[in-house]
Formats: sequence, C-alpha cells, structure tokens
Amino acid sequence: MGIIKSGPLLGMSGTVDGLTYSPQPNGTTIVKRKNKASTLPLTEAQESVKADTTIFNDAMKPLLDVINFGYQSEAKKYKISPWNTMVKLVRKNSIQGEYPNRYVDYSRILMFKGDLPSAREISVSVAETGLDFQWNNNVPEQGHYSDHVIMLAYFPSLSEARYIFSGALRTAGKDHLPLQGIYNGHTAHVYIAFGTGDHKGISDSIYLGQFNW
Repeated sequence: MGIIKSGPLLGMSGTVDGLTYSPQPNGTTIVKRKNKASTLPLTEAQESVKADTTIFNDAMKPLLDVINFGYQSEAKKYKISPWNTMVKLVRKNSIQGEYPNRYVDYSRILMFKGDLPSAREISVSVAETGLDFQWNNNVPEQGHYSDHVIMLAYFPSLSEARYIFSGALRTAGKDHLPLQGIYNGHTAHVYIAFGTGDHKGISDSIYLGQFNW
C-alpha cells in the first residue's frame, strides 16, 4: 500500500493496471495493488470473518445517512470516513452468536458517537402516529439549553428507518417521531441522542429497546 500526498495522481479514483486508487478524507490518496485470489480454501475463522462482514454490512447499509451524520465528528479523530469509523468501533462487539448462526445485536450498536452529554430518565412509548420520547429536561454539565434531541427508529425487516436529526430542544423534555408510511406489524429498534445546534457536537446514542409498530 502506498500513500500519495501530491502529484498528478492525487485524488484519482479507480483501478488502473492492477493498482486501485482511493481518495481519503484527509486529502491523500491510497494506492493498493490488487491481490491475486488465493486458491486455498478458507479456514473456519476466515469464513466467520467473511460472514460477519456480510451480515453487518447488510444490516447497516440502509442506515448510511444516519452513520454519516452520527460519526462525522468522531471520524475526524481517525481521519477516515464516518462509515469506516463506525465499523472500526462497533462491528466486533455488535455481532453475537456462534458461527454459522451469527446475528447483529442492535442493542450493542452506537448509531451516534460523540462527547456531548446525553440526558437522564429517558423513556419512549408507542402512540397513534409514531413514537413519543420523554427525558429529564435539566441541562447537564457541558450541555447547553440549545442542544436538540436526535431520534431514530430502525426497522431491519423493512430495511427502513425514520429519524429526526434536529428535534425539540433539550429543555423541552419531549418530542414525537412520526412513523407514517411504515406498515404495522414490524419491530423497530429505537435510539436517542442529543446534538448541538450547529451539528458539530453529538452525544453517544442510547438504545431504548424494541417496539412493535
């Protein structure tokens, strides 16, 4: 692997003569030579890693917009994309079970990652048109009254999500996430977080459980 920092190949994307060029968020370009496919059969450990990658990617790809938002600040620390940051931090611990019966445990996934404080006494309930969220509206240390709630409901069986990135103010203590357009009878994994008004700061998400819609 090589790293291009300047010159005519900087910023190039694609594969040429067996070399693959990939622009990076930090302004450099990584170049790799395409490895020849091995003729050796995969070990069980290798098969497990391969299966984990497929399981995790299939589960999380519908949430790409969420991940890009929820890991944008954390990604700057690693100088890689938000998606790769999320994979680096949560994939290993979020996949449970014994191979080949592996699965994603959504309660172990941080959908949003950051240093902003969250809230206490959080609850969520199913309402006629969506989900009602409530939380203690006291402003914690290092928080701010202008922080706003971030709400997410993910339906894996539908590969669909409903979310609001700029919800009610922290001081409001409650908000509503509409779920119109989602057919009844499906299970949602529900999360909450808090963000600053300029979207530069965000808290870790809190998993609130599964809810039948």
